[in-house]
Amino acid sequence: MKLFVFLLLCSGVFAFSIESSYEAAHKKALQEEKLLVVFLTKKGLSRASRRLQMLLESKEISDAIEKEAVFVIIYKDQRESYPIELLYTQEYPTLFFLNNEELFTCEAQRRDIDKKALLECLKAE
Repeated sequence: MKLFVFLLLCSGVFAFSIESSYEAAHKKALQEEKLLVVFLTKKGLSRASRRLQMLLESKEISDAIEKEAVFVIIYKDQRESYPIELLYTQEYPTLFFLNNEELFTCEAQRRDIDKKALLECLKAE
């Protein structure tokens, strides 16, 4: 997964940056007054790589994330702290949308990410 993300970063396929630290992403979202989009996954999950690729390859989604949000990838059991509500997740990958107070702004998207719903969540704020 890290190699995949690295290759996409080098290729310039998408417009937004991907954070790997929840704390850094939250701080950046506060500073830029943006949503925080959290992609929660677990290591070794190929389905997560496919979902992430779908997000990265869609110009419409990529542009919306760049404009409206800070994107962070968090792995289950990551040592770094993140909101406790995310710990209750049983399905991976799951995409969460959090405001500056770390409250959910939209329903989490689990496993199959709906492009239309994702765009609506990004543009609703």
